Amino acid sequence: MKATRDFFGTKLLELADNDESIIVINCDLGEATRVLDFKESFPDRFFDIGIAEANAISIASGFSTQGLKPFVTSFGHFLTGKFLEIFQSIGLNNANVTLVGTHAGLAIGKDGPTQMGLRDIGLMRLLPNVRIFQPFNEYQTSSIMDQIVTLQGPKYLRLNRQPQEYFHYEEPFSFGKPDSILNGSDLLVIAQGAPTVEAHKAITKLDKKNRVGLISVSSLPLDSKSYIEQINQYSKILIIEDHYSVGGITDSILNLIAFNKLCVDIDCISVNDYGQSGDPNDLYERYNLDEIGIGKRVSKILND
Repeated sequence: MKATRDFFGTKLLELADNDESIIVINCDLGEATRVLDFKESFPDRFFDIGIAEANAISIASGFSTQGLKPFVTSFGHFLTGKFLEIFQSIGLNNANVTLVGTHAGLAIGKDGPTQMGLRDIGLMRLLPNVRIFQPFNEYQTSSIMDQIVTLQGPKYLRLNRQPQEYFHYEEPFSFGKPDSILNGSDLLVIAQGAPTVEAHKAITKLDKKNRVGLISVSSLPLDSKSYIEQINQYSKILIIEDHYSVGGITDSILNLIAFNKLCVDIDCISVNDYGQSGDPNDLYERYNLDEIGIGKRVSKILND
């Protein structure tokens, strides 16, 4: 069991071996963001700015003007909390910078709400030229990283801290399009990041009649046509995210449904307060983001 931050660290080394323009700008969180191996392998391309995300963001924008591909690494909450600098230095300049926010959602655990990345997607969605990525397994992380280093412009890569069970899914990644994991007939579960794994476990255990479909939102903005095609196959949808529903994928999906006048019953599971301090597994249970909580909600929707 590994976390997507682990897969990121491994893939970054692989890509940097073949691309000398890749550099890392770290904010005193090298171990937590899995870039210490990069530092050891490429010391001249690693810059530790200290606990100073605002400076790191501006420095990265400057480096990008010289043809370099900076990866700025920190906790998602700390990094996107420097929204003014992201707006001014990266967004307005369309800078070719990848912001890497680890410890997404509730998984920071006992460190509590002051370090939980629960609003980061909402903030990055506000900027019209920022692409957002969130893989849920090793294959997806690798495929997304392959694209990130070829795409120009601002990018935000959202990664999990918690190790999770693996399930086989190796379909080609296509930006903006849903990852179609399970096909169903009645209820479509739309998940994001770590909850995708929990949803997959719940659905495969309780759904023996193939009534429940599952897709993952691994990139934003959404490709409207692809999502409409998926949603139109179902009468009910359940959206699951380790983020506030305001600003997250719930907002994205609801906007798409409203603007396109789709007829579907909607429910969602998300974080509805500032978060709590506790073991990540306990927090997932509290907010119904674990296998059991998702399974209960799916069963209720199917039986209504």
